[in-house]
Amino acid sequence: MLGRKNAVVRTKKYGKLLRFSIIFILVAAVAGAIAYGWQQYEETKYPEGTEKDYSLPDAFIEFAGLISDFMTQDEEDEEEPAEPAETKNKDEEDNVIIVGGDEEDPEVSEAEPEQEPEIRGGIVEKSDAQGFYDFRNSLFVGDYFISQAQSLGYFEHTKFAYATGLDMNTMLTKKVLKYEEEYLTLAGYVGKFEGVEAVYIMISAESVSWMDVPTFVKKYTAFVDDIIAAQPDAHIYIQPILPINEEKAKKRSYSVTNEKINQINSYLFSMAEEKSIWILDMHDEFLGGGSELPAEYTTNGIRFEKDTYEIWKDYVITHKAH
Repeated sequence: MLGRKNAVVRTKKYGKLLRFSIIFILVAAVAGAIAYGWQQYEETKYPEGTEKDYSLPDAFIEFAGLISDFMTQDEEDEEEPAEPAETKNKDEEDNVIIVGGDEEDPEVSEAEPEQEPEIRGGIVEKSDAQGFYDFRNSLFVGDYFISQAQSLGYFEHTKFAYATGLDMNTMLTKKVLKYEEEYLTLAGYVGKFEGVEAVYIMISAESVSWMDVPTFVKKYTAFVDDIIAAQPDAHIYIQPILPINEEKAKKRSYSVTNEKINQINSYLFSMAEEKSIWILDMHDEFLGGGSELPAEYTTNGIRFEKDTYEIWKDYVITHKAH
């Protein structure tokens, strides 16, 4: 539409310019002819050597100049008019490229920020001490070791599930815990608890019993898998098998040794990493600066004295990963 308007304006302009050009040429020709004729007449009128009066021819020449100026002024007046300010501004706005700006892309602004995946598994680092109430949604699972911790009054807000007098083999299969009208395995019993955020698996050297290292690791791994299946949403913690005092243990006919315990623990660390579960690396806390559990720390070489549980309690409350 704008192109057609410009074409019409140009056509009118050229038509008017052509008319004025023809008039200018005719006027200039007439003026020139009159001026030339008048000059010839003046040449014959005045005697040779006298001053001649060319006022009339000059007047015609000035008249021709006026005509020329008038034509030039009309031509300038006929220049194409400027576009309205509104149209010009619109075109300029169309050509403006805005970088940045306050408005956000709706799709970007509505998208939820990416959340970092929850870290689960590995050695638990030391942190500020937690109160017993902070473990109210935790469940401690194990053998005689856990029954002693409960009897001492530690973690009074925590849930407990344990089976005594069993080794790692019978702990997997024997139904010794009563729930309502049925008896369940320890792992089956663990599955009946609700609102559990963390399960702490704490097995002592007493449950190693007669088993060799591969057998115990196999049974222990199966037990951990059963606990994970029973509480799939909970954080899983394990503690390594804690050291013993071999001299006292031999007097009670225990065949387990610290060398065997160290071999088992190396597998447990690998298993924890593979299954993305937490491990409480507290074994060395009970060595007392030596290579085995000090005699004064234990009653029979394996079971802890009451005061020794203080070391265990202090470690647990200062190593909470979630």
